[in-house]
Amino acid sequence: MIVAAAIASAAISIAGPAPATLHGDLDAAAAYWQQSTPVRCSTETAAFAKLPGLVLGEATIPDPAVSAPCTMTIERGLSARLRCLTVVHEYGHWLGFHHSKNKLSPMYPIIGAGAVVPECDRA
Repeated sequence: MIVAAAIASAAISIAGPAPATLHGDLDAAAAYWQQSTPVRCSTETAAFAKLPGLVLGEATIPDPAVSAPCTMTIERGLSARLRCLTVVHEYGHWLGFHHSKNKLSPMYPIIGAGAVVPECDRA
């Protein structure tokens, strides 16, 4: 699960627009993690929904010993870049990654202006 943080108004250098669709975000996540199919997932499903409070996304995390269906839910109405960063984070959980203490990592539990995922800054 990832939660929102106040994003500073400082200028951010962006190479290009973020992916325009959820499918594009999943492609960006696969490119970032360099793994197109999470081994632990028998199937993958991603959808939009209204999530509680400041939660931006959530994903099922299968038992490492068993392949199971994976689902991801992303908050409706996020900006393209924030949506992409959230998908990359949740995709990381599908791959078995835990939260990071590094504020620049996409696995940091709170998205901030400093998150570094070049795939979310490209068309």
